[in-house]
This record gives sequence, structure tokens and C-alpha cells, in this order.
Amino acid sequence: MSVLLLDISGTVRDCVHVSLEAREVGPVHAAGSIEDLIGRIAGASAVIVDLSQDPDLQACRRIRAADLLIPLIVLFDEKSAGHLEAALHAGATDCISKPVNPLEFRARLRFAANRRRQEETEAAEPSRPFNQLVVARSFAEDLDRAWRRDRRSGLPLSLLVVNVDHLASYNQCCGRAAGDECLRRIAAALREGIFRPDDLMACRGGGEFVVLLPATDRPGAAVVAERLRTRVLDLAIPHSGLPGRQPITISVGGATARPSVDPSPEDLVAAAERALSKAKLDGRNRLVVEENIAFSAPA
Repeated sequence: MSVLLLDISGTVRDCVHVSLEAREVGPVHAAGSIEDLIGRIAGASAVIVDLSQDPDLQACRRIRAADLLIPLIVLFDEKSAGHLEAALHAGATDCISKPVNPLEFRARLRFAANRRRQEETEAAEPSRPFNQLVVARSFAEDLDRAWRRDRRSGLPLSLLVVNVDHLASYNQCCGRAAGDECLRRIAAALREGIFRPDDLMACRGGGEFVVLLPATDRPGAAVVAERLRTRVLDLAIPHSGLPGRQPITISVGGATARPSVDPSPEDLVAAAERALSKAKLDGRNRLVVEENIAFSAPA
């Protein structure tokens, strides 16, 4: 994932560079002017702008005009927080407070990049088999509805993010057609592992799925996550690029919260993304399901 950073003063890059590359996200490229950034935007997976360096939001507007889909993440502090709403209207897709927390930063970047990948896939391949699943935009609407419903009822809401391990190397070893078939089988196994009619699954593209579990606490979410992990493992899809042709596996990150007015559903997604990052860093083929980690920054 190539990240493009607007750093007019030369004071932002080090913080962002360390935060991201320490979590194996990057490379991070710094642009010293808006013109330089616009000229390099075609090769970027995401763009980061510090609001302290864009007080009139000209950079946000020009970036969005240059690329309608690219994830645009703004950094803010107490002094620039008053510009957040205007920044979102100007085209920002997410915002992160300073000082930056590396796990949250990585999770939000991955979420933004996957969302763009899904949108591009839908536009380029409208007949792709995964369109039978709930697409990302619809899933976001379902998440909002579930959030409002469980906020009224006081029941917990859980979200799982599922990522296929070593998918890129599987595609390289076995070919894209085999990779698509692998994903179809995994999608079917995941659907079969979700029993309740109110539970929902969506494909995010890039070998990732999200599962919404209304009225489900952390232990319940962990049970579902383990069931999904086991079902995929039972498929026994061999990966010729791994020692001993080990089977394809998944990593699952989850989060649980009792919905409230503040924070938002997006915080729950970011929390599940952070949990997925932990599962990946801990060795893959495992699950990490946290509770309420969306509502307090991790140490």
C-alpha cells in the first residue's frame, strides 16, 4: 500500500512514516506542494493531509477533484478540530487525531483502501460473482440501521472482519482463476457458518469479508468467529507456495460495543480492523475479538 502525504513544512512525515512502516504499511511518499501531490496521485493507495497545513481546505478540494475515489484521510489536533466537518464536506473520507496511534492508523488505512478496491471492482466487473453478496455501500447502511436499533434496545452489537491469509501469494502460485474459485468456496463456507436471519455478510474485495452480528456480545462473536475460521480450515484448500502445501486459512478481527450516540458505527469498524491487525501480527489463522476497544485509544 503506497501512501502519499502532503507535507509542506516537512514536519509531518516522520510521525506518519514511523507509525505506518512500523506496521508494515508503506512506502510513505511526501509531497512538498499540492501540485507535486496531484501529479503523483495516480500511483497512491491513499492520501494523508494534516489540517494544520491545509487551513483553507484547498488541498482537500483539489485532491478530491483530481481523484473521486482515492481515500483521503485528514489528521487533526485540538487547534484544527474545528475544521473537521468542513474537511469532510470538502472530500475527506476519514479523520485521525494526533498524536497518531499506529494500530488505529493502519486499520483505518486498510479499511479505506479496501473500500476503494471494492468500488473499483464493482465498476469494472459488474457481473463478478461476489455481487450476489451485500456490497460495501449497502452493508454500511445495514450497519447504521443495526446501530440505531441496538442503541434503542441497549443490546450489544458485534462486527467481524475476515481476511484470507496469504491470498496474494496464492494468486501468484496458482493463478487468478484459482484464486477466484478459492474465494467463492470461502464465501460459501462463511455464509453457511452464519445462522441467524439478522446476521449479515458482505465482501469488501481483496479477500476480505465483514460480518455484522446484531444483539451479540463478545463471547457470542468469538463463537461465530471460531466457527468461521474452522469451516474455512476444513475446506483444506492447499497452498502450493507454503511449506508442506499448508491449507488456506483466515484471520478474524472482531469488536463488540453497546451502540450510543457517540462514538459512531465507523469506530466499531476501526476497532474490528485493529483486532484483525493483531490477529495477523500474532501469526494468522486465528481470531482476536475485543470489546469496546473502539472507544478508548489503545496504549
